Amino acid sequence: MATSDLFPGILAPMPDAASAMLIWPSAEPVAPARFVDGFAPFVAFARDAGADPAVLAADLFALWDFVATHADLLASAETADAAARFLGNAIAVVHPAATWRMTSEAEVGTSTMSVPVAGLLRTIVEHPEHREPFREMIASWPQADRDDQELAALGNDDVDIDLVVAPVPFARPVLTVPEFLDDDGRVIEYGSRWSGGSPPDDAYSRTSHLERFAPMLTVVDALADHLETWYAVDVDRRVDEQGTRVFRLRPMTGAPLTITATAESIGIEAGALFQEMVPGCTCDACDESAETVADQVEETLLSIAAGGLREVFPVGQRRWLHTRIRTVDGGGRSSGGEPGPSVPPERLDAAAELLAGLSDGWWPAWSLRAPRA
Repeated sequence: MATSDLFPGILAPMPDAASAMLIWPSAEPVAPARFVDGFAPFVAFARDAGADPAVLAADLFALWDFVATHADLLASAETADAAARFLGNAIAVVHPAATWRMTSEAEVGTSTMSVPVAGLLRTIVEHPEHREPFREMIASWPQADRDDQELAALGNDDVDIDLVVAPVPFARPVLTVPEFLDDDGRVIEYGSRWSGGSPPDDAYSRTSHLERFAPMLTVVDALADHLETWYAVDVDRRVDEQGTRVFRLRPMTGAPLTITATAESIGIEAGALFQEMVPGCTCDACDESAETVADQVEETLLSIAAGGLREVFPVGQRRWLHTRIRTVDGGGRSSGGEPGPSVPPERLDAAAELLAGLSDGWWPAWSLRAPRA
């Protein structure tokens, strides 16, 4: 295997798009490439310009300054490609966890950050003033990886909790969903449109018949009634002039809950910072239906009431939020990332103090309502 005295590792060929897709299981998994070959034309260019390639390989920002003052290296496609490979290798020197991958173009990165090297090369030439923001990004990268690992550990943390479910299961009202026709007059089977294959590319940028979600309003009404019947919770129901339902549920114990429901979407806020919008995407490719929306809304609301909501904040130096929903059937889902940009700092501080008082971030179950005499 080829090596180089410029980069501390084995040189591999540039990965291609096919190599990123595992079609058949491999008995011997191939490790991602840390360094790629094919940068010799740039090395020759740098030497002809009076620069020491070894210095450029070891000092990413000396490399930035060299590229920024030698825009002519982009004049040759061969030299530009070699420079991008050299640049990516230099990034991998700075961040040893970074590896090469091929998406729409060659990138170097980890699960938290990835740098398209050809795009970065053009940025250095065209916008050298971006040097400091790029330096700050590189400096923050290791912490981002550590924060990501901490979030991943929380997501894999399988904790047993006792869920408190209502004595009588929720009975979903029958959804009366009208038929919707496509441009050819055929009935659109929302929820199973693409069962025979992948959606067309234009479906990702197209939305149609958002009114198909309107039957969910009856489910929201029924869920609020169910929770009020079986749990010790005060329910404040309001409907504005546009028909938007805003239900605020304040339980005796456990996470408070706000539901904002329109004919097109259901917004759920719970606990300190939990937020969920259902459906998460209304494009035709995602093919959500009133039934799939009902499934998710029921799952979320019933799980929160049963004590299946976990919020951990702040996680890591980036102050990320980890949330988990544990469903009454033993399943669940989790997510993590920065809280919404609209959340004011004082609310974040209050949330951190509140959540620190919970048991490992788990909100207690709502108390069941005492049987009526």
